Amino acid sequence: MRVPAWTAAGWTRHAATAAGLTALSVVAYLLLKGVQGDRGQVVLLVVVWAIALTGLNLITGLGGYPSLAHVSFFGGGAYLSAYLLGKGLPMALCALLAVGGTMLAGLVVALVFSRTRGQYFAIGTMFFTAVTNLVLTNAAGVTGGPNGRPVDLGFSLDTTLVLLAASLGLSLGAFYVLSRSRFGDRLRAIREDEDLAQHVGVPTARVKLIAMVVSSAFGAWAGVLFAQYNGVIAPSQFTFVQGFLMLVAIGLGGGGRLLAPLVGSAVVIGFTQLIKLGPGVSQIVLGVLFILVTLLVPNGILGGITALWRRPRPAVPDVPAAPARAKEVAS
Repeated sequence: MRVPAWTAAGWTRHAATAAGLTALSVVAYLLLKGVQGDRGQVVLLVVVWAIALTGLNLITGLGGYPSLAHVSFFGGGAYLSAYLLGKGLPMALCALLAVGGTMLAGLVVALVFSRTRGQYFAIGTMFFTAVTNLVLTNAAGVTGGPNGRPVDLGFSLDTTLVLLAASLGLSLGAFYVLSRSRFGDRLRAIREDEDLAQHVGVPTARVKLIAMVVSSAFGAWAGVLFAQYNGVIAPSQFTFVQGFLMLVAIGLGGGGRLLAPLVGSAVVIGFTQLIKLGPGVSQIVLGVLFILVTLLVPNGILGGITALWRRPRPAVPDVPAAPARAKEVAS
């Protein structure tokens, strides 16, 4: 049950959330700064994916719409910023134009598919991702082709690390605010019963459109930061498989919950990057894990933890008081 926002308990909860997200950003910065090698790359991917997936948590977690286009927004931010930076534009302007351009692409996707539902929405966004990857692979003059392209240094390494850590906390904070707004309530209504939501006056197509555009902004900004840190980008980093893994990460974490992007990213990246079981085997294990989580805890890892925490505890039986006469005899 949600705590009313304008009560003392509500303000206390908001302050505690803000403090927790600030601490999370500090920890993320320390890990990004201190962990090196392969594990440092894993930390980077977890942080970047958590930023990007915060947007996916909006349209998929709150709204219930399985978008497979999110990896295209992620790649769009990376490639647009790299291309504009190569033209000599200032990095801040490149980042702004990359996010804005990707949001326009998100608007187009939303206009085309916002009136579709369920599997049709998923198929449509999957088609968009497939087309985007073909463009990135074949437009060699701009993207570098299948081998990718180097990315000029726009931010210093320290600045990029600060932006990554700060963006993690700020993106989760933005989701916290949106999820508790009227907009978040409308997305939940669509997820539960879209026909009923439309019947009671929720502009479902418009709400989905806005959610998709806002979601694309998170993905694009994460792509900008990823390109700056990684130094090279390639179409193989933004394929349909990556888009599906992003969707799996939200499901594993617990769609619609604040920390679902972080938990899901840690699980997915951990299995695919740290646990080397042979070509394709890590993905198979991850798929089995996803099936088990779906069957045993349909609300994801965080949903299962919440259910365990709220499970009623057995009451301790009261010991009957000794009769007054017995007390007198004993004394």
